[in-house]
Amino acid sequence: MQTRTAMLRAVYGGTETMRAQDKTFLPQYEKESDARYNARLASTFALNKLREAVDAASAKPFRTLLKLQNTDPNLDLWAQDIDLQGNHLHVFAHQFFNNAMLDGMCHILVDHPDTYNMKSLADQKASGARPFMKMYKVDDVCAAYDMYVGGDTKTVHVRIRSQRAERDGFKEVLYNQIRVIEIDPTKTSGIVQLWEQKAASGGSNWTFIEETPLQNMAEVPFVTMYAGEKEADYQARPVFIDLAYKQIEHWISSSDQRSILSAARFPMLACSGVQIDPEDEKQFAIGPYKVLYAPEANGRWYYVEPRGTAIDSGMKDIEKLEMQMDMMALNPVTGTHRQYVPQNERDIQETRVHSVVHDMAIACQDAIERAVRFMGQWTGADYSQVQAILNTEFSNTKDRIEEVKQLVALYQARGIQRETLLREVYKRNLLGDDFNLQDEVAALAKIDAALGGAGTQTDPNAAASTTDPAASGTGTGNANDPGTTGAKAPLPDFPAGQTRPKKQI
Repeated sequence: MQTRTAMLRAVYGGTETMRAQDKTFLPQYEKESDARYNARLASTFALNKLREAVDAASAKPFRTLLKLQNTDPNLDLWAQDIDLQGNHLHVFAHQFFNNAMLDGMCHILVDHPDTYNMKSLADQKASGARPFMKMYKVDDVCAAYDMYVGGDTKTVHVRIRSQRAERDGFKEVLYNQIRVIEIDPTKTSGIVQLWEQKAASGGSNWTFIEETPLQNMAEVPFVTMYAGEKEADYQARPVFIDLAYKQIEHWISSSDQRSILSAARFPMLACSGVQIDPEDEKQFAIGPYKVLYAPEANGRWYYVEPRGTAIDSGMKDIEKLEMQMDMMALNPVTGTHRQYVPQNERDIQETRVHSVVHDMAIACQDAIERAVRFMGQWTGADYSQVQAILNTEFSNTKDRIEEVKQLVALYQARGIQRETLLREVYKRNLLGDDFNLQDEVAALAKIDAALGGAGTQTDPNAAASTTDPAASGTGTGNANDPGTTGAKAPLPDFPAGQTRPKKQI
């Protein structure tokens, strides 16, 4: 994973980090001088499709605010600063999802300040100690081991690397740190160890710093989201790894193309049948106020220009690479700036994009829910029913409006209930984040009661009211109607002389 992550991170960084890779990404040709190679490297620029693809894909599920359902006041408060760094759970989860989409996976450690030396629960509460989430990238985790217990997978050992700086006068001394978290799955306790090593020590032995107990936890509170093909435990093939390789290919091809243009797009002045004096050659110059002469009678000056066939072929190769990069970037409008793409093909591509990102969004929801459950374990709260809700509706606004029109027509035809209609409209992100379905249904019920009076049904999906002569059947018909029998039914009582209630939607 380190080899893959190093390559992906360098490509994701764009021109600056790809140049830093030097000959790893841009080979030096045989007999090419170092000066010429450095000039070629400095004139090569990245078309960063990888960053565009990762950022665009990770933004889709977070277009609306991440919501937690079935929470309690403590969890709602923690979500405002989920990592004790001032980040809302939505921001934290977006970063988590983005790193997983790039590297193929990302990790969350649900931590808690040390409270083993506090005498009582009151002391813990007074200290403000509470669980929080930490995000770790692939390179931050040295090792992790899972164990399958009773059909469930539990993490039993994790080693996490970090670094700290210590001031020494006007200098800083860096220390490498390894945090070891280990637990026996047959028990409910474990250990947390801290080891250190001077960064400038050249790989000397690690020094043991401290050890604290890990209590009331049946496993290490460590959550991993896989965004790609899982090949083994903590090994995944990232979604966009082929796009990264294609961007390196584009980097090499564009460098060659620019080098060819630098050498061939300017016409070269040539002469034949002319003998130039070495002294004159030193001061030889071309300009609007210079005169070229040929001492020999048959001598002549002329410009030489390449035909441009190789240049054109190189340009076509770059365009082909860019189209392939668009496809690998899950771009639903692939090639529209180069050629016409039929609507049905765009629809197929868009469905493919949405399917991939939708599955990743579901995996992210599961990871967040599992992390929340670990927060509950730290405090003895049951968060097993908490749900994380991300946006999984990725269609464009025009399509969503058309879908809502069909839903409204279905509601008017008594095909669905009002609550179902509101829920579906909310899923399509056409209602604000503060929309509450239960509050809305309750408010509409009060409006119905005020408009229709007691016993009058205004929802077209409700059972037919006894005030409706056409639906009442025998025995409740209108006495003024010769075709019915029974008592005279009351006339509808709607405001402003209306004979039907106003539509609420």
